[in-house]
Formats: sequence, C-alpha cells, structure tokens
Amino acid sequence: MDEQKLDRQDESYIDLSRLLHEFWSVLRRMYWIPLALMLVVGGLWLLRSWRAYTPMYASEVTFTIRVNSSSTSDISGSSSYYDKSTAEQLSKTFPFLVQSDYFYTRLRQALGTDSINGTITADTVPDTNLFTLKVTSPDPKDALAILEAVIEVYPQAADYVVGSTGMDLLTQPVEASSPYNSFRPLRSAYKGALIGLALGLLLLLANAATRRTVRTTEDVRLKLNQECLAALPAVTFKRRKNSANESLSIHNPNVPGSYQEGIRSLRIKLLRVLADTKHKIILITSTMPGEGKTTIAVNLAQSLSRNGAKVILVDADLRKPSIKQALGVTKASAGLKDALSLKDPAAVTGMLLEQDPGSLWLLADDKASPDTCQVDAPALRRVLDMLSKDVDYIIVDTPPCGLLADSVNVARAVDCVLYVLGAGAVQIPHVMDSIQFLDEAGTPLLGCVLNGISGGSHSGYGYGYGSYGYGYGYGGYGRERKPTAKGDQ
Repeated sequence: MDEQKLDRQDESYIDLSRLLHEFWSVLRRMYWIPLALMLVVGGLWLLRSWRAYTPMYASEVTFTIRVNSSSTSDISGSSSYYDKSTAEQLSKTFPFLVQSDYFYTRLRQALGTDSINGTITADTVPDTNLFTLKVTSPDPKDALAILEAVIEVYPQAADYVVGSTGMDLLTQPVEASSPYNSFRPLRSAYKGALIGLALGLLLLLANAATRRTVRTTEDVRLKLNQECLAALPAVTFKRRKNSANESLSIHNPNVPGSYQEGIRSLRIKLLRVLADTKHKIILITSTMPGEGKTTIAVNLAQSLSRNGAKVILVDADLRKPSIKQALGVTKASAGLKDALSLKDPAAVTGMLLEQDPGSLWLLADDKASPDTCQVDAPALRRVLDMLSKDVDYIIVDTPPCGLLADSVNVARAVDCVLYVLGAGAVQIPHVMDSIQFLDEAGTPLLGCVLNGISGGSHSGYGYGYGSYGYGYGYGGYGRERKPTAKGDQ
C-alpha cells in the first residue's frame, strides 16, 4: 500500500517537473506574448479608466444627536442630554430612511427638482453621539445643495423612527474645491499591465499543459516506439569576445567533456547497430529546423574519422547548406548540386574537400540554391555508390523531413536513417507524421538521438545543441534566426 502511494507521489512529481520544463520551453520561445499582452491590456485599461473617469465632489457635515424633551425637531433646537444610542440608531436606520418615498419626496420638494444628482450616506463615530452626513455628486454645487436640503429634511424623517430628536451642527457645509477621486494614469496602466502579464503567463501555461513533446528517452521508447541511441543535453557557452571558440564540436576544447563522451557513446552504439549489416551511407534528419541534426552530423563524422574510419560528410540540403558554416570552413568547393550534374559519376571524387587529412572529406555547397528542384534519388545513389568505394562511411545531412519532401527523396538513395529529436521542440503527432512520411522511402530507421535535454530530466548522458544560423528563411522553412553559440541545425 505504501509503495503504491510512493509511486503515485513520484508520478505526480514527474508530471509537475515535466510541466515546468514545458512551460520554460514555451516561455523561452513565446516570451513576447506576455510582454505584448502587458502593453496591450495596460493601454486598454488606461483608456478604459480614462473614459470611465468622472470627477466626484463631496460635501459633508457632522452633528451631535440629542433627544429632545419637547416635540421640536428644529436643527437648532434647545439642549437636553446627549444620547449616543440615538446616534447609533439613526445611523442604522438611515439607509432605510433615505430610500423611503417620504424622504425623497420631501428632499425633491426642498430642491425643487424631480431627480437627485448625488448619493447620500450617513455614518456615526463608534461609542459617541457624533453623526456625519455626506453627499457625493459629479457637480460640487449639486453636492452642497443636496446636503443643505438633507439637513433641512432629515430631522423630520428621523422623528418617525426615534421620536423627537435634535441635531447640533458641529461643522458647516462647504462647496468642494477639488474632486476626491483624482485620476491616476500610472496606477491604471500598471494594474492593466499586471492583468495582461498574468493572462499571458496563463496562456503559456495552458499551452505547456497541452503540449505533447518528446523530452526523455522513455518518451522515445514508449510514445514513438523507437530506440534512443543517445541523449544529448543543452550546451551553452559563456559570452566571449572571441566567438571562434564557440563551435559545438568535439574538436573544440571549450566543449564540455560530457558532450564529447555523448558523441563517443553515439558512435559506439551506431557501430554496434551497423555491425551485422553492410550499411555505410547514413542519412541524418529531423522533423523541424533547430533540433540539432547538422551539429550531430558534423560531430558524428568527426568522431568516426577520429576513430580511424574514412568518412565523407555530404550536405544534401541544397536549399540551405550549413555543413561548411558549422565546421567554420571558408574555402570554396563544389557541392552535391554540381556532383549530380556530372555526366561521369566517377569524377565526383575530385570534387571532395579534405577536412582531416586521410580521414574526413566534405561534399558541400558554398551557396544556397532556393530554386533547386527535388533531388533525383537514382542519380544521387549513383554518386553515393561511387563515393562509398574508397571510404568506410558517408554521413548525409538533409533538410527537415517535416517541412520538405527532399529528405524522402534522399532517403531512397541511402542505406539507413538516424533521426534527431530536439527535446521539447516538436509535438509528438508531428514527429509521428514525419517518421511515417520518411518510412515511405523504405529505408530502415536505425534509431533516434534525443538532443538538447535539460539537466535532471533524463537518465544517461545529455548534450546540447545550438544554431549556426539555420533559420530557413525561404520556401516555408520558417523565419530567419540570428546565429547563436549553440548550433541548432
């Protein structure tokens, strides 16, 4: 029984932790929504307050209440003895008195009008016989006139409730010179801004609560029914004047050792999966931009070459090539587009750009080709077969398969696929649709790499991703984003 309670507690903790992770992820991407709502609601609240503002003026007097021994009810009647219980009784009965037809009839007669342009209230000081009458009105002259009429009429109405009473005037009624409810624009705007901020945060929280994304290796196994070959957490760099040391590469000494160990683990597991096959051409893709596929393709190729394998890294994203940018390569070279146009596929080996002597070569374009048609799978297969003759592995980086059909065409020309998942980046239904779409090529999916996991939300290793300016500002890829230190291809 106790174990069941602990299990439920753990599950609740995990759900809350996941919700917080989702909320933080949504907030980082959509922080502008609460800020925009702060400005909009703050402005609207200020406008509403300004339009609804009516200056109100108040006139009031204070009396002492006495019970007369005679029947007179004149406000300046003869003195008797003070009776605080009479004042308290008048205060309690006042709301009923001022609402009576008798009181309003007498008051309108005294004012000579059919309507009362003001509000009348009464109060008493506790444990005394002090009694205060107050009239508020948008017109200071009306407030004073109504108060003077109340002073004349009220004693007569009070006689019906508490008997013969007298009221001794302690203060004189005067016309208000300024409204008591001054307009405060900053206060109104601040209140509206807080309401807008709260509304924005609630919207993001609701979005986070309904998001179904992949965040853990268990999500990969249970929700996608795929094997997770590696889990890589987020890696960020401190801001430095020299940004040359901020590339997310296993050759960069500033990259944490845990990241390098994660890439090494990915390489080992990948080679273990490939051991019983003849596969050597590996496609790496993702659902959407920003999930880290280019960074992983580059580092996997570097890890394989460092381990003694001969590797060719092919940039098959003809619309937005980024391999050379990720590696910091500036030397001009021909790319896959030129290779596909060769009449003799054997000539493609002369187009390779050597990155690591004797172990790593690049086939990558310098410029994007937005007008490029879809890659012809048979032609690409002929090029890749020619390249694979003298190397151990070919790593092919493609556009996100959730946006364009390019990845499916390329998948038909490779041996296997490695799928990159950005932790919390894409909704599970979208991932499932993309994997199913990729499955149409008939190329086996080796497994997934979970990228960009936050600390504490996974078991095993975790390493990050960032961006090399892979914004996809064309053809439906999404908005162009500024390059950061994190390489999020």
